[in-house]
Amino acid sequence: KMKRKHQALFVILLLYVSLQAIWWLYNIYELSIQVKPTQDMSRNFYMIMGEGGVFFLILITGFFLTYRSLRKEIEVGNQQKNFLLAITHELKTPIASLKLYLQTLVKRDLPQEKQKEILGKSIKDADRLNELVENILLVTKIDDNGFPLSLEELDLSLMMETITLKMLESSGKKVTTEFFIQPDVKLYGDKDAFYSIISNLTSNALKYTPEKSSICVTLVQKGGETALSISDEGVGVPMQESEKIFEKFYRSGNEETRSQKGTGLGLYIVKKMVEQHNGLVQVKANKPQGSIFVASFR
Repeated sequence: KMKRKHQALFVILLLYVSLQAIWWLYNIYELSIQVKPTQDMSRNFYMIMGEGGVFFLILITGFFLTYRSLRKEIEVGNQQKNFLLAITHELKTPIASLKLYLQTLVKRDLPQEKQKEILGKSIKDADRLNELVENILLVTKIDDNGFPLSLEELDLSLMMETITLKMLESSGKKVTTEFFIQPDVKLYGDKDAFYSIISNLTSNALKYTPEKSSICVTLVQKGGETALSISDEGVGVPMQESEKIFEKFYRSGNEETRSQKGTGLGLYIVKKMVEQHNGLVQVKANKPQGSIFVASFR
């Protein structure tokens, strides 16, 4: 409602000022017709008309820029609202689950196998909370002063396989995973940054790919270029959103009705981490359905 009020007020103000400017120009024109023109008056008339036209163009440009800025502020406000809704849900769910598991362990005398099962689920929820907090802290570092890189030689082949398998196990999702990882791929980079890149891309693929489908993990190094990609068979990304999905807080749809969990930070982190390593991240369509996220480095 507030958004509509602001837009309506802006449009009314724009119309009022525009009509006033047109009325002013019209009065000058009428006055020039009624008064017998001289060479000086004719020169003054065209000068005034020119100045009035320039003023009108500047006014319209100012209103356009103001409107665009206002619209951007409204979009950012909506995205932040969605983020708060999402982060609340993301925090409450594992906390409530952990509390239930602990209450069960305290109140009931369970067999050892059952206790191990509950403790295992508790650890997964704790890992989920830790990952969420780490992402929030990482975004804060990126936005404040950038993420300081600690470069070292990384074994990307080992990292891709290890991190992906860990994410698959913790998700509990029944999907087929295909690995096309070139062995002994080495790259100088920040270990924590590449962990965030791989884990967030894997998490994104697992989030949207349906049960009993497949994801594909690929790593290739050729001619001085290294490319890692993760593909899924989910709903895919519309072409008009292929750039927006890497923006902070961006998630298509309404947070209150969206079934998939998420905060809109994962792909933003991926883009920033890739760019800090002078790389490029893109999303492509996966045939017949799904998405392919590719991060390439030179």
